[in-house]
Amino acid sequence: MGNACFRQFLPILTCFAWAFPAHAVDGNSGMTLIRAADTAAEMRVVFANEAMLHKVERGGAPAWTIDRDKDPYQKVEWQVRFTEAFPAQGERLILRIDFYDEGAGVIQPRLLANDSFEGTWAEPSRQVSYTRLNTGRERSAYFEFPIKPLDWLKTANVHLRVAGLQFLRSIPAYESLSETQWQEAADSVPVTVSPIVQLKRPFELTCTVGIPDVGNPPSLQTALDNIREYAPLAKLLGFNSIECFVRWDLLEPRPGEFDFTHYDTLVKAIRRYDLKWYPLLVVTSGYSLPVWYFESAENTGLVCLEHGESCHVPSIWNPANEKHVVRVLQAFAKHYEPSGILEAVRLGPSGNFGEAQFPAGAGSALGHQGEPMHAHIGWWAGDSLAAEDFRRFISNRYQTVDALNTAWDTAFGSFDAVAPQLPETYRTPRGRYDMTEWYTGSMTRWCGFWAKAAREALPHTRIYQSSGGWGFREAGTDFSAQASSMRTIQGGIRLTNETDSFEQNVYATRLAATAARHYEIGLGSEPAGFHSARGVVARFFSCAATNATNLYTRHSVLFTHPYSVEKWLENIAILDQRASPIVDVAIYYPESASQLDDGAFRHLYGWGFNPRAAEVRRRIDVDYLDERLIRDGFLNRYAALVFCWGNVIPEDVLQRIDEWIRAGGTAIFPSFPRGDYVTLGKDASIFRAWARGDTGKGSMHRFVGDMEPLTRYGDFVESTLKEVPGLHPWTRKVLSIEHPPQVFFSVLQDGTLLTLNYGDLPAPIQQEGKTIATLAPYAIGVQRMD
Repeated sequence: MGNACFRQFLPILTCFAWAFPAHAVDGNSGMTLIRAADTAAEMRVVFANEAMLHKVERGGAPAWTIDRDKDPYQKVEWQVRFTEAFPAQGERLILRIDFYDEGAGVIQPRLLANDSFEGTWAEPSRQVSYTRLNTGRERSAYFEFPIKPLDWLKTANVHLRVAGLQFLRSIPAYESLSETQWQEAADSVPVTVSPIVQLKRPFELTCTVGIPDVGNPPSLQTALDNIREYAPLAKLLGFNSIECFVRWDLLEPRPGEFDFTHYDTLVKAIRRYDLKWYPLLVVTSGYSLPVWYFESAENTGLVCLEHGESCHVPSIWNPANEKHVVRVLQAFAKHYEPSGILEAVRLGPSGNFGEAQFPAGAGSALGHQGEPMHAHIGWWAGDSLAAEDFRRFISNRYQTVDALNTAWDTAFGSFDAVAPQLPETYRTPRGRYDMTEWYTGSMTRWCGFWAKAAREALPHTRIYQSSGGWGFREAGTDFSAQASSMRTIQGGIRLTNETDSFEQNVYATRLAATAARHYEIGLGSEPAGFHSARGVVARFFSCAATNATNLYTRHSVLFTHPYSVEKWLENIAILDQRASPIVDVAIYYPESASQLDDGAFRHLYGWGFNPRAAEVRRRIDVDYLDERLIRDGFLNRYAALVFCWGNVIPEDVLQRIDEWIRAGGTAIFPSFPRGDYVTLGKDASIFRAWARGDTGKGSMHRFVGDMEPLTRYGDFVESTLKEVPGLHPWTRKVLSIEHPPQVFFSVLQDGTLLTLNYGDLPAPIQQEGKTIATLAPYAIGVQRMD
């Protein structure tokens, strides 16, 4: 019943304040607003969306239910209008929602706080026992709201909205509850639950449960309250480990004095639910620094070249940091590794939040002790220690100042005059390349040091590096290099850059996923922010198709949306199907072009590389190969190499590609950038040889004409691939399948074909003009290849 329909009842509403009975917390007390057993006339509310509501029986008694969520971006809500006025202005309202506990999720009521325009609804100021844990019995959730001074009987908007509630028994209202009653309600939350789904194969499923990471110190009581509510829900959904940040300042509040009280308290609470711990060890990020270190003379912050301002993140070129990283990791490991609580650990070497990268735009408030700090995407190479290291790098590379001046078109009198500068200010491409190579390599070395220190401290624990960003050079993230460094310690790499878009996830993660498979290390994934029910399905598909070992999400993203929970439970079993894929087609990842030009990756949503790579992925599964992976010999595993952006390739890499083509490989090039592909020294001889047909047993194909729309290049690549010799028969079969653009395939080495429909409509899958299957929206299909 909408607002307009409701207004016809306003004249007959009872306009007196609620008269609350005694405040005991039992089924016979409080003023009952809704009871499924009552008639509409007996209730003190009307439903504004009663067409979505239905009377059913659960557990031998009547209950209201509501239509299930089907929209990834909007929640289904109970919409309730009270038919009697609230108590006096400024008092509290406590609602007890009695519900039949079936399924999984979070009950989320909101009370009208502002009736202007479309209305504003406030969340509870206190809540207990609000998670649905599939116990198959009646339970009660408690919510306290401050009452806003509204003319409640004349509001245009509904008074109460409730999401995440499937089976409603009743809603009594109270003016207050005693602390004893609140505690009794908290004690009623189940501790032991049976997972709705359980994987048959070991896999690290990790989530948060609302443990605060910020604050001085973060509230332990809030952490324990949230663990009580969300840990059993995590267990119910199949998670096996809980993640939170571990801060240096909380471990070592005074020099040399380690105190594990804060994290011991959290570990004890997590153990209660038979879950493991997956800590992110944050030592050298600004917000985790102890006061005694932050204010000491040995601390040097990173400084940006753009403004000459420092931030609170310590300089990665400061050797003094190394001893502290070793000390803290050793102390943490000695205390926790023998306990058996660790599922794995994640390393937090730098960045805003503990990533393996330089500071970026997000998280500027996460400075020391919660103070704002200078943070942005930029070049963080302006401190004196960075300059010293840069000079060593340049002097080792050029040996003489004359050689440097020739390469850079400069007139330095000595290496002492050299310092990092903004890449766009170098006179020659060689100068920019030297600077960006040093910058990225410095972060790689720092992360490699962290990895070795962690392995020495934690010899029996799985270790993941935290790699994020989308490839822009300012981040300093070299995905394949970080993966390679983790190979030396038999660790893994957690990608912190997923979004709600499957195609963007391919852009951001495919190079690291390729490197992880080739270097035989663990692979984890993490959303950078929000993901919907669509994102849940896409993330499962990606994990299964890359043979991942870890998947992480935030409770606030997954648990609170019923459709996301539904898609989680519907698709989680696909993780048991995971295996390495059969990939015959690689896309050249333009690392050198990215260092020399901002066009490839720098500008989010203004990429040169990614839209073209997407056109290829829409047709066939691909890997990404950068210069390191080609140098390490992995190009030989592919039948075709597709280029999408950039025309500068290091000479040794170009020679390896030439050898591969002459041995039978197929290279496919776009029409832009126009002209030849050249080395850093601008030598085009190899490319020109290919262009005139000098390719040995292989071939070179270049698209001719404009590439707008980009589907033209995708079509060209697809038609060329169909003629490439050496493709696996299953790859060739996938190329023959007709499907909508939002359908993606991956063939696993065991002969399983995974199909993802990431579109909003059912997707017909056709072969030779006949529909062989129709896949529902946001769904994964599984079948065997013939």
